[in-house]
Amino acid sequence: MFSTDDLRSTMESTLLALLETQAISPSNRDASRIVALMTPECKWFIKPDSFIAKYPFIKSPRTVADEETHLAREIAALEESRVKVIDSVVDAATRKASARVEHWTKYTGSEPSTMEICWYLDFTDDGKKVLRVVEFIDTAVSSKVLEDMAKAGYKMKEEAEAAGK
Repeated sequence: MFSTDDLRSTMESTLLALLETQAISPSNRDASRIVALMTPECKWFIKPDSFIAKYPFIKSPRTVADEETHLAREIAALEESRVKVIDSVVDAATRKASARVEHWTKYTGSEPSTMEICWYLDFTDDGKKVLRVVEFIDTAVSSKVLEDMAKAGYKMKEEAEAAGK
């Protein structure tokens, strides 16, 4: 059995690993490394609900398979992305953590954007895997990011419509 300090340390390592996987470079473009930190039944929610209502083609919640497919398409449109963790909190007693990050992205053919994201994660009992992700996004910048992704070839709306969503 983990001590509270050991569990907290494990959860913090898992949290930071998940956030670090969001950094994409020309030599590091594998979506599977991101979903490897999730349990098979993990659900990934995009928030706020008002953003999903405005862009109903964005699936929320997503399964691990949905998220891996989305990330592979998004990574293909990215030149590079970086993540800077501004603040994080880990609560070992509830198996939950949160973080606020600045996510810098550069999509092919577009100017870079910096978006703030707040992450809320639920963990397995050992803290090594993520059971649930809530990604609360900066909606003003996200609208521009969706345009940049479309310019770079990832047309989420059209692909969702073609798939019958």
